[in-house]
Amino acid sequence: MTVRKRFALLIAGSAAALVIPMAASPAAAYEAASSCDLQLFGGSAIPDAGRVIASWNWASDNQLTSVHLQVKDSRKDGLTPAVRLVTKQRDGDTHNWSLHKNTGGSGTTADWNTTATDSQGIEFAWVQGELLDGSTLVGLCQGAKIRNPD
Repeated sequence: MTVRKRFALLIAGSAAALVIPMAASPAAAYEAASSCDLQLFGGSAIPDAGRVIASWNWASDNQLTSVHLQVKDSRKDGLTPAVRLVTKQRDGDTHNWSLHKNTGGSGTTADWNTTATDSQGIEFAWVQGELLDGSTLVGLCQGAKIRNPD
């Protein structure tokens, strides 16, 4: 076999190796994220009160995988920031998932990793942040609603 033919086969084999992962990527999960800054009721932003972030992979029309929730407490104000995932089911109902509180105090960030499966389907997902004074809800924020691509 000539050097030219070997080189051509090497290039063709390399191209085929690249095509296989590219062909597999549409079946891979679609990543999404939503975030918002914590605010008191009435729309008053609290300077540097905190931020909530959620990211996930759309696994199917009824499942989110690699759900990562994060809440940052940036201020010594005695309030507890919290984060939750919210989803809208295919029938239009809203599913409020578990609320996770950052009780570490000012300057701390808390993280949680989970999944979400809903037999009613998941049409949209987003993050919701809450500010709590003890058990009293005193503030709220909502991140962008992300539509399920499935």
